[in-house]
Amino acid sequence: MEENCDVLVIGGGPSGSVAACKLLKAGFSVTILEKLEFPRFVIGESLLPRCNEILEKNGLIDVIEEQGFMLKPGAIFIDENKQEELIDFRNNLGQKWGTSYQVKREEFDNVLLETAKKWGADVRHKYEVTAYDNDNNKVTATDENGEERVFKARFVLDASGYGRVLPKLLDLDIPSDLRLRNAIFTRVEGETRREKDKEGFIDIVIHDDNKAWLWGIPFSDGVTSIGVVCEESYFEETGLSLEDFFDKVINEHEYLKEKYKDAKKLRPVGVINGYSAAIKTMHGKGFALSGNATEFLDPVFSSGVTLALESSDRVGDLIIKELNGEKVDWQKDYEDYMMIGINVFREFVYAWYEGKLRKIFYAPNKAEKIKQSVASILSGYVWDEDNYFVKNSKQKIDALISMV
Repeated sequence: MEENCDVLVIGGGPSGSVAACKLLKAGFSVTILEKLEFPRFVIGESLLPRCNEILEKNGLIDVIEEQGFMLKPGAIFIDENKQEELIDFRNNLGQKWGTSYQVKREEFDNVLLETAKKWGADVRHKYEVTAYDNDNNKVTATDENGEERVFKARFVLDASGYGRVLPKLLDLDIPSDLRLRNAIFTRVEGETRREKDKEGFIDIVIHDDNKAWLWGIPFSDGVTSIGVVCEESYFEETGLSLEDFFDKVINEHEYLKEKYKDAKKLRPVGVINGYSAAIKTMHGKGFALSGNATEFLDPVFSSGVTLALESSDRVGDLIIKELNGEKVDWQKDYEDYMMIGINVFREFVYAWYEGKLRKIFYAPNKAEKIKQSVASILSGYVWDEDNYFVKNSKQKIDALISMV
């Protein structure tokens, strides 16, 4: 039995939901196939102001603001000596949004998917995509009863995130230029929170001369997401379990030991191995990829959801044009555009692990324009060509380092 729709979306995360909402508003029928039941746990809980702008553009910001998520005004970088550098997103280059939210992704993702459903999306949970006929734009999926279903669409969008469905089926994956690292994480409650005006800032904590770093993401219900990011060898050399390694890192850092001395874990310590990913192409005849199904860089600057929403907004516009019979230059208008922002974030990730950004962040007497430019990049405004760092990012960072 074959079912038909205008657009078949693989994955019900933020990228798939936002694209679906855009397509539904334009009058197209959308079917979303999601492998898991929602709500479901996933990390990547810290948003950037650029996310708010995209949500607002697509008529979704109100439903997010209603959830009571923790306001995120910026990031605080903390070194081994407890020296702090506060990056306030509100001190930007004039962008409208200077704040975003710290969100439990099971709640954030679910409200977006439920909104897509209310707007008319046919959402199927527990459907696993097993095959894709690129010549006829047919997707084969298995439902929770093990029965095979075939969907014929005018266009297929892979927003499957870490599942990377079409990259695997079409052999599109390539190794990432970034070193493979592990993210080791849990959620806790009972830690010492900052004063109210700084409570919503994400902590990014440097550990062991940048051999590892940690995130601390506070939620509005008193729970905090905390994780350690390091190369796998750094973890394996200790010979410890995930739980013991996590505790060791916390207790070795003066700031973390003090902050989390009364904290209690709410879930077992988990790990994501080798999370960085890259892709041969983001598009093909009758299909495109968005979000983490394309490239995933690194969690350090919370770029994941921003790139997911940016790509879904962009790809949605182009799908609408194509289905309306307009000519679309997918390479120029989609992939080349997305790679501008991805490459800016990539250079900042490189500079972070090479220790260059640390020198910039902690440099005394930084020019106000540099502070604003850094705040705008870390807010997700990585396509703003008025920003000092957007064009020739590596050279600009290196030049600033030489001045520092």
